[in-house]
Amino acid sequence: MKTIRAIALLSVGVTALAVTAPTMAQDQVILRLLPYHTDAMVENYNPNNPTGPQQRMRDFAYEPLWIDNIWHPGENEEALAVGWEIGEDLKSITYKLREGVKWSDGEDFNADDVVFSFEYAKAHPDYPMGIDVYNGETGNVVSAEKIDELTVKFNLNEPDALARYGLNGLYPLPEHVWSGVDDPKNYANLEVVATGPWTKPANFSRNGHDLCRNELSRYNDENAIDCLRFPQMNGNEQTVAALSAGDLDWLGDGLTDPDVTFLPQSEFNNYWLPAGSDVNLQLNTTKAPFDNLEFRKAMTVAIDRQTLLDISTFGLTTATKFPIGTGEMYNTWYDEAALEPYKALMEYNPEEAIAILDAAGFVDADGDGWRDNPDGSPIAFGISMPSGWTDWVNTGQTVAENLQDIGVNASLKTVDQGAWFDAVPRGDFDVYVMWTNGGPTPYNQYSPMFNPRLMVEGQIDFQAMHQMQIPEVEAALDVFKGSADEATQKAALTDIHKAVAENLPVISLFANPIWYEYSTRRFSGWVTEDDQKFRPQVHDGTRERVWHALALKPIDGAEF
Repeated sequence: MKTIRAIALLSVGVTALAVTAPTMAQDQVILRLLPYHTDAMVENYNPNNPTGPQQRMRDFAYEPLWIDNIWHPGENEEALAVGWEIGEDLKSITYKLREGVKWSDGEDFNADDVVFSFEYAKAHPDYPMGIDVYNGETGNVVSAEKIDELTVKFNLNEPDALARYGLNGLYPLPEHVWSGVDDPKNYANLEVVATGPWTKPANFSRNGHDLCRNELSRYNDENAIDCLRFPQMNGNEQTVAALSAGDLDWLGDGLTDPDVTFLPQSEFNNYWLPAGSDVNLQLNTTKAPFDNLEFRKAMTVAIDRQTLLDISTFGLTTATKFPIGTGEMYNTWYDEAALEPYKALMEYNPEEAIAILDAAGFVDADGDGWRDNPDGSPIAFGISMPSGWTDWVNTGQTVAENLQDIGVNASLKTVDQGAWFDAVPRGDFDVYVMWTNGGPTPYNQYSPMFNPRLMVEGQIDFQAMHQMQIPEVEAALDVFKGSADEATQKAALTDIHKAVAENLPVISLFANPIWYEYSTRRFSGWVTEDDQKFRPQVHDGTRERVWHALALKPIDGAEF
C-alpha cells in the first residue's frame, strides 16, 4: 500500500472546499466515515456527549454490554457480556461478563466497572448514560450488584420483561478513570481509555481527526483497519462529492435521485436504502398554539404527504398509514380495525383544516392575513432543520407552505447542525422534523417518547421533544413491559396507538429509509441487499456499526 495522499479540493457547486488529510505513517489502512455533519470539529471524546462525540466514540471505542442484532435477533450479539438471564419475577437481569478484557491502558475490565457505571449514572442524572435509574418516583433500575468479578445483577423496582434492551446498551466506563471526574457532562475525555477496536485519538484539527487501533483489543486478529478517519463536513452535496472523489468510504446522507446524482459520479459509488423508522413533526406542546389539540388536528390534515414522498424526499421514503408516531417498520403489530377511524388524520384535506381552525377560534383577528390564537396573540413559528439535510429541508419547506395555505404563519428555519442539536435539551424550539429510534419492539420507540424523565428542561430528549405526558400511554407501556405474553403486549400497544392518535403529540410524516452509501474503491465486505448481515448505517444508535467496520477488508493495491 502507498503513503496517504492529501485530499484534493472538492468542487461543490461553485464553491471549492478544502479538506486536508492529517499526515499518517506509511502502510496504514484508514477507513473514512461520516456519522454526522458539523461546521467544525471540537476536541472532545466524551462517549455520552450527544452533540457530536458520542457519534464517533460509541461502538468504535466504547463497547456496550450487548449488541442487539435488530435484523437477525439472537445472532452474534455478545459484546462486553457473553450472556444474560432475566429473573423469574421479571425484577432482575444478570449479565455474565467476558473474561480477559483489558481497558486500553492495560487495566482489567470487570464487574466493578459496570457497577461503578450504574452508580455514576445515578449520581449524575444530567449525564445521559441511557440507564433508566429509579429515583424514588420514576425510573426502574434500583441497583447494580456485583455477584463476582465477572457477574453483575441489575435489580428493578417493578417487573419489566424488556429492561434488558435498555441495559444492553450501557457503555461501561473505566472506574479507575471516571471516578476522578466530578463534572462528566463537561468533560472532554482527551485521554481515551476504552475496550473497543479503535481507542486512540490522533491528528485532531477543526477539519477532522483519526481514531486509531487499540493495541490491547481482542478484535485485533480480525481487524484490518488501523484508523478510522472522521472528517469535518457539512452538507449533502459536499459529502456526496467527497465519497465520489475517494475522500470518504462510508456515508449515511439523504440523496436526491441517487441513480442520476450519485451512482454516475464514480464507478465505486454504491447505495442501498432499506426501509427504516418513522419521521415526525415534534411539536413543543408547552407553547401555544401547539398546546391546542384542534390546532394539531388541523396541522396533520393540512400536510400534503404525497408531495413529501414523491418530491421533497425524492421518492425514497414510504408512506405512514396511521397517525401513531411509528411507521411500517412495526406494521405486524397493528390492529387495523382499531386504527381505521384515525386514518383520515393522515389524508391531505386543507378544507377540513380550515374548518377545524375556524371552529376552534384560530382566525385572523388583526387583519394581517395570518391566523391568530383564540386569545388574539399572533401565531408565527419556524420549522427547525439542519442546513444541508436536503431532503428534510425540502420537507420542512413543503410543510411550511402547506400551513401557509391555510393561513398559518409558518416558515422553514435552517440552522447549523450543532446548534440544531444543542437547542433540544433546553426546549428552545417550536417545531422540529425528527426521526424515531428503532428497536427490537415498538416499546423501544414509544418508551423514550413518553418517559416524563426525558421531558425535563435542560435534559429534554430528541424523542420526547413534544413534552406531552399521556397517562394512558405510560400505563400501557407498563403493561407491555410487565408481560412476556405477546397477546398482552399487542393489546397494550393498541391502547398506545389509540392514545397517540387521539392526542397527536407528534405528527407522523413518512418512514425514512435507512440512509446508507459506500464506496468499493478501497474496501470489500460491505453489507448489501444480497448480504443483509446487519443494519448497515453509520449513525450513532446503530450498535451493529462496529461489526460493519470490522467486516471490511482492504482491496489489494488500494491507496490509503
